[in-house]
Amino acid sequence: MGSPRSRLLATSLALLAAGSLLAACGPRVPETIKIGVAQPLSGPSAARGQDLVNGALLAAADINASNFKVAGKQVKFEIVPMDDKADKEEAKKVARALCDQKVVAVIGHLSSDVTEATVPVYASGNVPQLFTSSAAELTKLGAGNAFRLIANDDLQAQAIASYAAGALKANKVAILYEDTTYGAPLAKGASAALAKAGRKVEPIVPIDNKTTSFGPFVAQLKAAKPDVLIALVRDNQLLPLFEQMNAAGLGDVPVVGGSVARTQRLVTSATVKNLYVTSSSAEVVEFTGGPEFAKKFRAKYHAEPVWAAHYAYDAVWVVADTIRRAESVDPADVRAKLKTIDAIAPVTTTMRFNAEGEQRYGAIGVYQKQDGRWVPLVRSASW
Repeated sequence: MGSPRSRLLATSLALLAAGSLLAACGPRVPETIKIGVAQPLSGPSAARGQDLVNGALLAAADINASNFKVAGKQVKFEIVPMDDKADKEEAKKVARALCDQKVVAVIGHLSSDVTEATVPVYASGNVPQLFTSSAAELTKLGAGNAFRLIANDDLQAQAIASYAAGALKANKVAILYEDTTYGAPLAKGASAALAKAGRKVEPIVPIDNKTTSFGPFVAQLKAAKPDVLIALVRDNQLLPLFEQMNAAGLGDVPVVGGSVARTQRLVTSATVKNLYVTSSSAEVVEFTGGPEFAKKFRAKYHAEPVWAAHYAYDAVWVVADTIRRAESVDPADVRAKLKTIDAIAPVTTTMRFNAEGEQRYGAIGVYQKQDGRWVPLVRSASW
């Protein structure tokens, strides 16, 4: 039978062997770790989508140059960019393809309605999803698999209402909104907050995201005589709207737009006199690490960041640091760590998710069009 000591030694060796076997059965950390970036790389939103891809590629290059190790093993990160064409059905195909490629996470998609279509695909494919879409319900739909990189539209709706009623001193507000996952909840939230503040909201008009002829709405606007117009539509619709407002003598009506309106195209071409936008993401220059990132970005791409390259850059670093600290690429391990750690985020410095996948330190900024650029006016996490 052997001595008690020899039996204890044999038992310990057996337990060690069993532990090694269990570890061998777990997900192996590959030499190359793939992260998908699913964005519109063609069509009207291509510049924004490519901006995110470029930020992610820059992060992977920096990580790979840093002798990055997971559980003592040197690894490389590879970015897998795919074009969702800003189309829900195409985005679902892209999501399935990325799941089939066994990416460890995906940064996608851009617009809220497209992201909404892909949330169940990534959840069923067991691939953690990080995105810049702002519609509030998206993280709830993800059942723990969805992580937002910016503030959500619940806070943005409060900011829009607060700025219109407070800084702009509006007593009567008109709302035009895109009747989608993005526009409808945002309009509802802003309208409710304005009504609670004792402001009159009239008219409230939904449109589809292809409308460019605004004659009936402009006539309503002229009759209503609002102090402020809240326009929750994209730049390709705002530009013709502003032209038609000017033609009707309404160019002096202050306009407040949402995150999707903070584009270079709009700030250089808009023809209304007073234009403001709220944004759930901050410009790169607003962060301490922004100047260094912008310098690096310019050296690589010979251009300025367009919109959220810095968020994609930090997202890749966050995924990499999470994997390193979890010592695992297993999706369950990655999801659990993402919700409990302050991961490395070189530009924004704070990218911390709560249990629901929302940003703990999300904030909304207000910008004004001045001399062909967006000038930040105020930024707050409490509106």
